[in-house]
Amino acid sequence: MYRYIVIDDEELTRKGTIAKLKNMNHLVTCAGEAGDGQEALLLIERENPDIIITDMNMPNMSGSALLPLLAEQYSDKPIIVISGYKDFEYTRQAIRAKAVDYLLKPFGRDDLQASMQNAIRFIENTASMQNQLMDSEQEKEYACYEYDIQSLKNSILGYHTEKLTLASQKLSYINDTHSLMLMTIHSGDTLEEEEMQNYLAENGFGDLALYLQHINNKHLGFLILFMPEQSILSPNALCRQIAKSIITLFETRDVSISIGISVLHNQLSELHDAFLETVEALNTKKLKDINHFYFYQENTGEYRHFQWNKQNELLFRIEAGMEQEVKQLVHELFTYFESFPESSFSDVKYFCFQLSDQTRGILTNYVEQVNPSSVSSSIQNILNTMFALDELEAYYLQFFTNITNVLKEKGIYATDNVIEKIKLYVEKNYYKDLSVELLSCFFYMSRSYLSHLFKEQTGEKFVDYLNRIRIEKAKQLLLSSDKKMYQIAKAVGYDNIKYFFRVFKKWTGETPEQWRTSHL
Repeated sequence: MYRYIVIDDEELTRKGTIAKLKNMNHLVTCAGEAGDGQEALLLIERENPDIIITDMNMPNMSGSALLPLLAEQYSDKPIIVISGYKDFEYTRQAIRAKAVDYLLKPFGRDDLQASMQNAIRFIENTASMQNQLMDSEQEKEYACYEYDIQSLKNSILGYHTEKLTLASQKLSYINDTHSLMLMTIHSGDTLEEEEMQNYLAENGFGDLALYLQHINNKHLGFLILFMPEQSILSPNALCRQIAKSIITLFETRDVSISIGISVLHNQLSELHDAFLETVEALNTKKLKDINHFYFYQENTGEYRHFQWNKQNELLFRIEAGMEQEVKQLVHELFTYFESFPESSFSDVKYFCFQLSDQTRGILTNYVEQVNPSSVSSSIQNILNTMFALDELEAYYLQFFTNITNVLKEKGIYATDNVIEKIKLYVEKNYYKDLSVELLSCFFYMSRSYLSHLFKEQTGEKFVDYLNRIRIEKAKQLLLSSDKKMYQIAKAVGYDNIKYFFRVFKKWTGETPEQWRTSHL
C-alpha cells in the first residue's frame, strides 16, 4: 500500500482532497497534512510518503518555492500539483519538477483519482525500471529516447533554447535532417501519441513524421515532418496529403479537427519559430470552419473591429466586483462572437486580449502587480493553445472572474449613494462615450429618474457635469503637453473637434489655443 501527503493552506481543501480519495484506501492512505511548504518538508522527512499532493498558492513557502526542492531532494516521489489559477508559469514549474499531473481547482473526484492512478503507475514503472540492469543498452536507449522526446516538446514550446542534439539511436536520423515542417493539430478529442504514430506508420508516413502530444493539453499535438532529400511531391503537397489523411481519420470518429502548418525550416533549433507559425495559421481559422488545415502566411496585423455595445458595462461590472453580472456578460460576449461566423480566431483573440489589457489597467489602479509584460506573455502563451470558442470562453470567464473578486474586496463603489457612484465612474471614464442612457443601464435606473436625481443632488445637469470634467482635463493637457487640438479633444471624449471648441469656449470664454497661450 502507498502513502501520500496533502499540502494546502486551506484545511477544508485538504479534507476535501482526502475525502475524494477515500474509496482508494485499498491502494493509498493519507500519511499526513501540511499547511505550507515549510511544514511539508518536515512532514516528508518524518513520514517519507510515496506520493505528494501540493497546492501552489500558499503562505510562508509557496508551491513555486517548494517544487524545486522536491525535484532536487525527492526526485523519486511523484507529485500532483493543484492550483486555483490556469497560469502558464505555474504549469512550467510543475513540468520542471516532473509532476505527474496538474489539476485546476475546482477539480472532481474522478480527476483526482485518475491523477493518483498516474502517480501509482509512475512508482510501479520506476520500480520496475530500477529492477532492470540500468547499464543495458536497451535501457540506455529507452532513457535517451524519452529524454529526446521531452527535449523536442520543450523546443517546440520554447522552453529549450540551447542547441538540440538527439542522443537515442531511434531518433538519431533527425540530427542529419536538412529540412522540416511542423503541424500543430487541435482536436475535440484526446490525441494519443502511440495511436497517432501507429496511424502514420500504417499509412506510409512513419519514416517521415514524428507525432508528439502537448505536455499538458490533451487536445493539442505536434507532428514534425522530416522532408526527404528527393521527393516527387513538394513539401506543401506532402503536408497537404498528410493533413487530409489525418482529417479523414477524425471525421470517421465524428471529431472536429484543425491543423496549422508552418513553412519549411532547416534546423531543429527553429522548432519554436515553426510552432508560432502554426499558431498564426490556426488563428486564421474562421469561426464557422470545421475540419480544415491552414498554411502559415505572414500576419497583416488587420483585425475585425467588433462593436460590442456592452464592453464598457463589462469593464464597469468587473471594477465594481459584480461576479454574477460579469459571468453573464462574458457569456453574452461569446454568443455575440458566434453571430460573426466569417470572423477568425485572430479577430476574437485580439479583441479579448485588448479587453483583458483594459481590465489589467483598471487593476493596476488598486493592486500592485508583477511586470505587466510578463503577465501579457503568460496570457499569450495560454492563448497559443486555444482554437475553440468554448476553450476561450472558459479561460476568459475564469480570468475576468478572478480579477472581479480581487476588486470586490477593494469596495470601489461601496457607497450607498448612487449619484456619488456615478460621479466616481465619470471621473475615471470621462474620455469614453458616456450618456445618461448608458449610466441608467449600469445603475439599474430609468433615464428620467437618473437625470432628475442627478440634478437634485448636484445642482447641475449630467451633461453639464460631464462637460465640466472634460474641460478641466483638457486644460491640464493644454498646459502639460504639446498635443494638437484634435488629439486633446479625442483624449477627453470629444470625437467632433468643432463641438469641443464650442464647449470649451462656453466654459472658459476662450478657444483652446487662446487659453493655452494666455496660461503658459
